[in-house]
Amino acid sequence: MAIIRRKQGVRYRRDVSQTELRPSYMTVKDALDTVVLVFTTENYRDRTINDYRRYFDEFMEVAGIRMTDPVASVSEDHFRSYITIMLKQRKLSPVTINIRLGGIKSIFSRMVEREIINESPAKKITKLRVDQTKIKSLTDSQVRRFFGVIDKDTYAGFRDYVAFYVSLKCGLRSNELEGLNPDDIDFENKVLMLPGAINKNRKNRMVPMTDKVAEILKQLRIETTEYFGAVRKVFVNQYGDELAKDHLRKRADKYAKLANLKNECRASIHSLRHTFAINYLRNGGDIRSLQKILGHADLESTQVYLDYVDDVVIEQFNKASKNDKLDV
Repeated sequence: MAIIRRKQGVRYRRDVSQTELRPSYMTVKDALDTVVLVFTTENYRDRTINDYRRYFDEFMEVAGIRMTDPVASVSEDHFRSYITIMLKQRKLSPVTINIRLGGIKSIFSRMVEREIINESPAKKITKLRVDQTKIKSLTDSQVRRFFGVIDKDTYAGFRDYVAFYVSLKCGLRSNELEGLNPDDIDFENKVLMLPGAINKNRKNRMVPMTDKVAEILKQLRIETTEYFGAVRKVFVNQYGDELAKDHLRKRADKYAKLANLKNECRASIHSLRHTFAINYLRNGGDIRSLQKILGHADLESTQVYLDYVDDVVIEQFNKASKNDKLDV
């Protein structure tokens, strides 16, 4: 009599975790949406999120990856291809590419944290080597020409003059000027108390004012109140409304053209900030306090200004040259 053996059925599933499954089915789009949601709930600035998305979308397009492809299919080779195309074909500078790579790598790092992928494809991608760039500051003559074309008899002109003077003497960025509130000015102690909401590193920052900065800011406040009553910002347009984004930057560009500086130098709010930093060190300020004033997160960002103020090197060179008797 034949023995009939029954097949043993499968009762329990093999333990397959979400971590193993996700890379095989989550698309690039779904993974990106998940990370953007994380950034949003962590209160990243809208501008930062939008920049990251733009860099990521560009990376996908350049590397030939579709948003419907599995996110696990993105590889290190895609990054190598992206860098090569951006350098050789699109002629972007290494500095610009590094900025964009930083945003893209942040997104993939978050995908690893959220267990969407097991390892970032950018793990072995390092920053491109860059040559040190020259700080674009202004000479005393260029500063005088720039301010000399501003018509202070008009409200908008006087407002521009005050804004640019604050940048020249306190080192403020354009977005910090545009975001400055009346309550941020402490006239009694002559300091600007910049809130984290307008600072690049999101930290509160105290910036001392000179007597003249305090004086012209107070005059602008008086005139602004007379014309428009209570306003939310220190620098407003001729109707008392908040300035449009980059308005002051565009006004600076206009004055640079009027002063015939366009072919000579880059006269901008950022160059006024650079000029402040260099003059601060030349006039006896120290690097640590300058770091605090400028709002740099690390000292390395501030130390670049030291190359432009090392008068001791020039003094010693001239001294040694006088004693050099060798000639041919």
